[in-house]
Amino acid sequence: MQTYGRDLIHLAHDFDLSFSQMKALHALAGEPAAISVKTLGEKLGLSLAAMSRAADELVQRGLVNRTEDPADRRIKRLCLTDEGRGLVRRMRELRMAGFEQFVATLTPKQRTQLAKTLDSILARDDLVAFCGGPR
Repeated sequence: MQTYGRDLIHLAHDFDLSFSQMKALHALAGEPAAISVKTLGEKLGLSLAAMSRAADELVQRGLVNRTEDPADRRIKRLCLTDEGRGLVRRMRELRMAGFEQFVATLTPKQRTQLAKTLDSILARDDLVAFCGGPR
């Protein structure tokens, strides 16, 4: 997993992403609709100022769209662009490659035990939704 973790770090470096920006991209990928900067900051444990700065940079890089809320122009809503969704997909693919490499080192018995253990965890609604399945 070290190799794939390193690849993920290189990808973040190539896009000049901070850890907060990476978290924001992943959080936005899990949202069915645009959310406010404030709501995203609260989800990530960031101040409004810190989240606004991170969002500004993501918008400038073309990874996030920012629009005014139609009901309150003071509120700015964020959602991923196609490029942002593609980047999140690549980050997830790198992480999954690391997990796949790890699982390949397990014995058949260990894989069976791992699969049994993960079945109930992976069936959770929040994880199914995060992976793109039904809510």
